[in-house]
Amino acid sequence: MGKMKKTLIGLTLAAVMGAAVAAAPGPTTRGEFYYYLDNTGKVIGYRAINCNGTFVSWGKTSSLYSKGYMLCLPVD
Repeated sequence: MGKMKKTLIGLTLAAVMGAAVAAAPGPTTRGEFYYYLDNTGKVIGYRAINCNGTFVSWGKTSSLYSKGYMLCLPVD
């Protein structure tokens, strides 16, 4: 296998792996939240859409996460 072909395969694999990391899921609706974890289970990030529609975020995302929903009561 030529050097050019090996380089192309390496770059393709790097791009695919980078896309997988960049595609970490996140909240899409009001009241939804995600905690992102490292390999040891430590929280490294948070993303949420609060009940009032405000987007909140800190830290990093990862492919390891825990998600949940806030109890959003109707506004009178």
